Amino acid sequence: MNTDGNAPDGARKPTQLLLVDDHPLIRAGVRTLLEQHPGMVVAEADSIDGAVVYCRTHQPDVVLMDLNEPTADAVLAVQRLQRECGNSAVVILGRRGDDEELFRAVVAGAAGHVGESAKPDELISTIEEAADGFEPIGHALAQRPEVGRRVLETYREMHRRSEAESEEIVTLSERELVILRHAAEGLTNRKIGYAMGLSEHTVKSEFSKILARLGIRHRTEAVVRAVREGWISVPIEPDMGAEPVPAAKPMERVPVVSGDGASAGGP
Repeated sequence: MNTDGNAPDGARKPTQLLLVDDHPLIRAGVRTLLEQHPGMVVAEADSIDGAVVYCRTHQPDVVLMDLNEPTADAVLAVQRLQRECGNSAVVILGRRGDDEELFRAVVAGAAGHVGESAKPDELISTIEEAADGFEPIGHALAQRPEVGRRVLETYREMHRRSEAESEEIVTLSERELVILRHAAEGLTNRKIGYAMGLSEHTVKSEFSKILARLGIRHRTEAVVRAVREGWISVPIEPDMGAEPVPAAKPMERVPVVSGDGASAGGP
């Protein structure tokens, strides 16, 4: 982790920024770009763990990180940085800049998002607005109304679920939880089926059951909720060379606790 850097002169208070990326060349390129702008003091970390260590002692104004990971991992990473970095704003430096990436950034709670096609001035202005306490990600949402509607729908469903969960207990089978874990790892339905010895059609059918049971409509929301509620552990990178593992027995059930803390088994 590189933490050196000198604050340049300027009327604006220097912005203390932590750049988090596991690719040295990308960090070097972004840092060179940022340090050409007066008032930008840049430190580096090559992992979320390194960023947490830095934040505990330095409390940067902005943490700039990539989103090149599954949705569940991105949510956990941003939430962890927000806990450890205090008042630091998180800005996502996207690799694609598409609607799905923007949606993931909003769900994760980022203050800003800049796609790969953005101009350098846009990156600088997003960082400065985030450092000043604003949430420039709202500008991106305003330009993509479909993403905004999807985010609003997601939050509404989360609110409805939070009200209903005080009285309802949701139970998922062991196989359903394994499917959600593989989805959190970023596997497609075809690859999930290969890993579990199931057909792609069966995996799609199981996902439909999961969404119906949780009362939601999107696969991403199911994964985010499963991680948030602790139903599945933090995903790890899948071993794509591994032999398929057998499916869990259909009758096995794993209790999932919600609402008042009570649990219930399956039928």
